[in-house]
Amino acid sequence: LLTRNRAFDGYKITDRRGKREAWLQPPDITVRRIVFVGLWVAVQLVVLIYKWVAVGQKAGTLRGFSAATMACLMVSISAIFLFMSPALLELLRRTVLSRYVVFEKNVHAHKIAAYTMAFWSVAHVITYYYIFHAGAAASKGKATFGGKLFGTKVGRTGHALLFLFVFLFATSVPAVRRRFHEVFYWMHHLFVPCVVLLFVHGSAESFQWYIVGPGSIYVLDRLYRFVRSRTKRPRILAVIQHPSNVIELKIERRGMRFQVGQYIYLNVPSISALEWHPFTLTSAPEEAELSVHIWVGGDWTRRLVQRFQDAAVTTLEHKGVVSHD
Repeated sequence: LLTRNRAFDGYKITDRRGKREAWLQPPDITVRRIVFVGLWVAVQLVVLIYKWVAVGQKAGTLRGFSAATMACLMVSISAIFLFMSPALLELLRRTVLSRYVVFEKNVHAHKIAAYTMAFWSVAHVITYYYIFHAGAAASKGKATFGGKLFGTKVGRTGHALLFLFVFLFATSVPAVRRRFHEVFYWMHHLFVPCVVLLFVHGSAESFQWYIVGPGSIYVLDRLYRFVRSRTKRPRILAVIQHPSNVIELKIERRGMRFQVGQYIYLNVPSISALEWHPFTLTSAPEEAELSVHIWVGGDWTRRLVQRFQDAAVTTLEHKGVVSHD
C-alpha cells in the first residue's frame, strides 16, 4: 500500500520502443578509466608472457601461446566474478582503498574484463585451429582436421564454450540490453554452464587456481544479497510521475548509508523473483528518504508502472474515491 500517491495523474506514459538505438556505444574517456585500462593491460601482459615462456619451454612456442591465452581468459573471468560481487566491494569501499578506487564503477570494470575475455577467446580458438590443422597434416591421413575439431574433448567443449560466449556477447550490446532486458538478464546466466565447460575443457589444477576462489566469493556474495533482500523489505512511500516517461520512487531509508553517485538494485517479486535492476540514487545522503528516477522504456519498467497503476486504483477504491456503475 502506497502511503503517498501522486503518480499517473499528469503525464501519459508513451511507447518509445520503436526508437532506433546504437548497437554499440563508445565509452566515456576519463583519467581514472585510462589508468584502470592501463593497469589491466599490464596485468594481462604479465600473465601472457609468464605463461607463454613457462609452457613454451616444455611444449613449444605455439602450445605455450595457447596456454597463455587460456590463462589470460581465466584471469578475465576471475576478475568478472570479483567485479560483480557488490557486497565485497562495499566492504572494500569502507577501507582506505576508496581514496584511490571508485568501486561504484564495477560494472564498467566488468565490461573491460569481458572485452579482454572475448579477445583471448578468439586468440585461443585461432591458435588451436592452427594446431589441429598442423597435426592433421602431419598425421598423413591418420587424423582429420574435422575429427580433431569435433572428435576430441577439447574440441567439443571448446566449440560449446565459443557458442555460449557468442550468445552472451550478442545479448549484451546496448540495443538488446535496453530493449530486451529480460533476454539480456537470462542469457547472462549462461555463465553457469560456461564455468562447468571450462572445468571439463581444461585441467582441474588451472580451474582450481583461477576460478574456485573468485567463484566462491561471488556465490557467497549473491547468497548474502538474496537473504538480505528477503528479510529487509523497505516500503515504497511515494510514486511520482514526471515528463519524458520518467517516474520517481520514494523509498524508506531504514538507516542505509550511501554516497552521491551510488546505485541500488531493485527487485519486484510480483514481476520476477529473480530479476534485479540497478538504478542510480537521486537523493542526497542527508535526506530521510531514498529516491530513484526510472525511465520507462522497457518491458520490465512497463510492468512496474502497471503494478503501480493497479496499486493506485486499489488504494482509491479502499478510500471510496472510485465508484463503480
